[in-house]
Amino acid sequence: MTPHYLHARAATLSLEFALDQLGAQAELEARAIRAEQAAVREPLRSASWGRRTALGGHGDPTGDAVLTARAGARPNRYANLHHDVLERLAAVAHHLPPTGGINPLHRVQVAIPGMQPGTAATLTTLLSKLDERVRRELRIGPDREPLPGVECPACRHRLVYVQIAGPEHAWTVVCGKPCRCVGQGCRCEQPGAVEGPVHIWPRSEVLTGHLARN
Repeated sequence: MTPHYLHARAATLSLEFALDQLGAQAELEARAIRAEQAAVREPLRSASWGRRTALGGHGDPTGDAVLTARAGARPNRYANLHHDVLERLAAVAHHLPPTGGINPLHRVQVAIPGMQPGTAATLTTLLSKLDERVRRELRIGPDREPLPGVECPACRHRLVYVQIAGPEHAWTVVCGKPCRCVGQGCRCEQPGAVEGPVHIWPRSEVLTGHLARN
C-alpha cells in the first residue's frame, strides 16, 4: 500500500476513535442537561420563604433557577460537533460508491484503495482537520506512542512513533522529524514510493526490518 493510502487509512482510524469518544461524551452531556432540566422543573424551595413556584427576586436563592428554566436547555456542544462532523463525512461519502452501510466514515474507509493518490492525499487533509477539531474539543492528543530502539528506515532518525488507532494489524509508523519521501530510489524502499508525502510504513514492516538489521 502506497504512502497516500496508508496516511488516508490511518486518518480514518484516528477519526473513528475520536468520534467514538465524542459520542460517549455527547451522551454524558445529554444526561447532565436532562438532569438540569428535571431539577428546574421540580417545585422550587427557598430557604427563607419555603415552597415557591416561579417568583424569586433579589436575595431569593430560587431566582437564578427560575431564570435558567425560562432560558431552556443549554446546547450540547459535543452532540452538535458530532453531528457536524458526520455531515461533513456524509458530503464526502455521497460521491463514493455505495457499500450497503449508512456510516459515512466506513464508506470512506472502504473506498480508499480505489482512489487516485491525489484524491487520497486530499482526503487525508480533510480527515486530519476533522480529527484535530474533535480531539481539541475533547482535549485529547493523537493516538501514537514512541517506538523505543527503532530508527527511521529512511533518515535513520532515532525517534519514530507508532500510530495505534484501530486494530493492531493496521498500526503504522511515522518519523518523528518528520521526513518526506523523495520518490523512486528513496531510502524508505517502499513499493510505489512517490515524492512528497511524509514517510509512513506498516508497523510490521518496520519491526521486521529492524530485527533483520540487528
